[in-house]
Amino acid sequence: MQGLLSDLPLIGIMELINGTRQTGVLEVKSEVPYTVAYVEGEIVAGGILDWLGVDAIHASPMLPDNGTFAFELKPVTGTALGPYDHFMTDWARASDEWTQICAIIGSPSRVFQGNINLFNEAQGRSVRAAARQADLPLFQVAQQVAEAVKEGKVTATERYAWFGLRLRPGGKRAEIHPIARALDGEVNLGQLVEQGFSLNDVREYLLGELRLGLRFPGSGWVMRDLIWEQNLQRQLGTSPAEAPPDRPLSL
Repeated sequence: MQGLLSDLPLIGIMELINGTRQTGVLEVKSEVPYTVAYVEGEIVAGGILDWLGVDAIHASPMLPDNGTFAFELKPVTGTALGPYDHFMTDWARASDEWTQICAIIGSPSRVFQGNINLFNEAQGRSVRAAARQADLPLFQVAQQVAEAVKEGKVTATERYAWFGLRLRPGGKRAEIHPIARALDGEVNLGQLVEQGFSLNDVREYLLGELRLGLRFPGSGWVMRDLIWEQNLQRQLGTSPAEAPPDRPLSL
């Protein structure tokens, strides 16, 4: 079963898989590519590239309006992540609220500083790093940071978790793209911004490479965050002030 998302709403496909108790993997190819695995119609796994789990599924757009889908019947094992109706309700809520949250924080990769737990260190911390440190769901920590921003308790920096990436591009594109030419496997992306490359240009380069097939550990969450950040910039219509990073974060 496959088709265009513009012709068949994804939610209808999911309801069909659940209603007919199918086992297999649904692959969604849209702005945010992701997969959902089913066992007898129940969702047991899924995520964005190598970012897997409930947080990753909830960060995937439930109602993409363009792209393609394909459901392949295949052996899958696992335990349901929750009762189907409850899981879908939580996913719908999270999918909607992530848009609102990222309109405030940019993305979970962004580094914040302030007088609240986990963000009161001199260099601050990204939302993702804070969630890992506290062993809490990413969505929960992102909600807390968004509220703290509105209350003036934390301040956003222009540093991001993906600044710590060190890449060594290859092929012809590496020879002609100015950002690729500056990457040698030693310098990280944050250092490129320190050297004067535009933050938006570095972001667009990395997202473009991921869409062309670049993969590394963490590529799923990096892609998701870059898309959130890029979409926010499109909505704003302007670029934020690009203060140089104090220190790139490690992944």
